Amino acid sequence: MSKPIKPLLFASPEECEQAFYDALESADVDAISETWLDDDDVCCVHPGGARLVGYPAVRSSLASLLSNGPVQIRTLSRKCFESSTVAVTNVIEEVVVVQSGSRQLVHVIATNAFAKTPSGWKMVLHHAAPAPQGRAADVETPHGPVH
Repeated sequence: MSKPIKPLLFASPEECEQAFYDALESADVDAISETWLDDDDVCCVHPGGARLVGYPAVRSSLASLLSNGPVQIRTLSRKCFESSTVAVTNVIEEVVVVQSGSRQLVHVIATNAFAKTPSGWKMVLHHAAPAPQGRAADVETPHGPVH
């Protein structure tokens, strides 16, 4: 028996973002695909990876990532800008990385963007970069040059 199909209509960018991270943790390619807008201009950059443009490229990369199993991840320190049609969040992702049998917590800084569509909020951008020295913290007042 196949599992029932429920329409995924995300009422808020927060709901869509939570579904994205839940799908990573459950290695559910179909669920993660539902969080993305099916559009030629969506974009995804995995830590240290190439810029992937278009829904087919993004979906393929996420399917490949999840073929290794669930991603143990949780978000910290969420900051959000939201208008009536666009939302941009920045989060610190705490990711469990296993190398040579050793588990390590690594921080990744990610920016997610969402667009409000007739069928609810959908992700249009996920850009993630490794945090310096693998750890991230909020810095309210930068010291020294910004760039």
